[in-house]
Amino acid sequence: MDQPWRSWQFRAVVSLLWAPAAALVMAQPASASRLQLWRLNPATNQLEIRTERAVQPRAELVYNPTRLVIDLPGVVLGSPQISQNYSGAIRQVRVAQFDPQTTRIVVEYADGFTIDPQQVRFRGVTANNWLVQLPTPQQQTVSLPPPPPPSPPSAPPVTPTGPLQVRSWRADATGFLVLADRPLPEGSYTLRRPRRDRIEILLSNSELIRNFSPRRLELRRFGRDRVRAEVRTQSNRQVQITLDIDPQDADWQVMPRHDGFVIVPSTTAITPPPPPPSQRPSVIPAASAQTPVTTIQRVDLGGRELLIQGDRTVFYNVGWEGNRYRIRLRQAQLDSNLREPRLVTGSPLSNIEFRQEDNQTVSILLTPAPNFRILGPRPLSAEAFVVQIQGANDPPSSTPTPIDIPPTATPQPPNQPVPRGRFVVVIDPGHGGRDPGAIGIGGIREKDIVLDISLQVSQFLQQQGVQVILTRTTDIDLDLAPRVAIAERARANAFVSIHANAISLARPDVNGLETYFAPGRSNRLASAIHNSILNSLNIRDRGVRAARFYVIRNTSMDSALVETGFVTGAEDAANFQNPAWRTQMARAIAQGILNFLHGR
Repeated sequence: MDQPWRSWQFRAVVSLLWAPAAALVMAQPASASRLQLWRLNPATNQLEIRTERAVQPRAELVYNPTRLVIDLPGVVLGSPQISQNYSGAIRQVRVAQFDPQTTRIVVEYADGFTIDPQQVRFRGVTANNWLVQLPTPQQQTVSLPPPPPPSPPSAPPVTPTGPLQVRSWRADATGFLVLADRPLPEGSYTLRRPRRDRIEILLSNSELIRNFSPRRLELRRFGRDRVRAEVRTQSNRQVQITLDIDPQDADWQVMPRHDGFVIVPSTTAITPPPPPPSQRPSVIPAASAQTPVTTIQRVDLGGRELLIQGDRTVFYNVGWEGNRYRIRLRQAQLDSNLREPRLVTGSPLSNIEFRQEDNQTVSILLTPAPNFRILGPRPLSAEAFVVQIQGANDPPSSTPTPIDIPPTATPQPPNQPVPRGRFVVVIDPGHGGRDPGAIGIGGIREKDIVLDISLQVSQFLQQQGVQVILTRTTDIDLDLAPRVAIAERARANAFVSIHANAISLARPDVNGLETYFAPGRSNRLASAIHNSILNSLNIRDRGVRAARFYVIRNTSMDSALVETGFVTGAEDAANFQNPAWRTQMARAIAQGILNFLHGR
């Protein structure tokens, strides 16, 4: 059912008004349907929605700030609220369960931008697949007071004496950005922690502008920890910001900016150093000679992100050539109609060069503009990824949870399912309880990441008939010797310990997969898992290595320890915060174990 684009009618009011579509009329499903996919392409302002069964979307436009709200009746999300931050006119997209039978998608625009509701268009590709074409956001005209007359050359600079005007604030994956009419003056605030689960910041000589919104925010870190924040005006020109945090959180800090300040955990790396001029290329799933050639159809620069999209899976390496960032696309060719991005004044890149090195290799060379640095790639789907760029005056580097990755295909099972009870595998989620393991960017904890991955590995293996024993299934303390004892008592065929790596928060350029086996022992299990991960995920390859870790040195069966990435790495930390990526990692580890068990 391929319907033409239809314009939905809105009324420009502050309250919520529904407007039905004129395209398709469908009955509510008898039972709840699941949201399978949503993705927003900021370059084309197009939002795609895909559900398990037929759905009739409903939409509304809300103002102050401008938000497009799309409800999917009869659809369940099946997970907590997920947010995706963007740079440019679209600030954020949020997806949440509005009520037990309705999933809500909210597209929020940045301050000063609005859209024409008459230009919002919907098209039903099928009964369960919708495309929403968003109009180009328009900059609103804001009347600002005239600047004060310049001081005489000999006069000292005038320091503002009026109250600090707090204009707006927002949350990202790391902390809170508070925008004001000038930088936060030194010594003009008090930060205290009256109890373990609360932070209070009192701003002196300050006030909220009229219609300040929203007054309450919620920050989700790693999809589990919630930080609730509230701002309110106190007497005597004071503004108080209150954070309700996890009692186990580290302290938070206030960092002044040219346009206000940020509130972040003390463990957050505020200004990481630039990457070294030469680094080992990141290894993305290897393309073979039999892999079909991918046509690169789009290369678009939007805000601080460069989008690269092909017509099928994109295989790529990244690295540095002098002062230029190199993206090498393998099994790829440039579309003859490809339009190169236009670089204008203020662009974060000073030059983009395309090279068709041979009939199956494309290189894209990026030269960052002064005061900009390239952070690295972030996958959007198998067919697309963005290269993230950061300016010297941008807020602290944050890695929003990317949720627009389409459902991952189930790995191919072995030719015959493993007979139940034939193989026994022990999965060991590292750390736990009072031992959080490594603490990474944004406060993510190793113990949480590896437990989530391990539980999914267990599920996938059991679906293939493997008997799985977990050393821990909850957040508990467990010493190293008991982990080995569990494997020995079970007479396991394989023991796999799952971890997340770490280095200094000042080295976000260090990322990648490492897999270990005990010295003098077979590396077959470690290699099978390592290769399976490299063939399934976009992750740097740091190799299979021998090491004297206690749990793999003292187990008598084939053993491996997998460092699934660096919680302190900019690329890996972003991946860890993505539930879809963690599921991909779990599938790849499980498939590697199956390959080992079947001698492949």
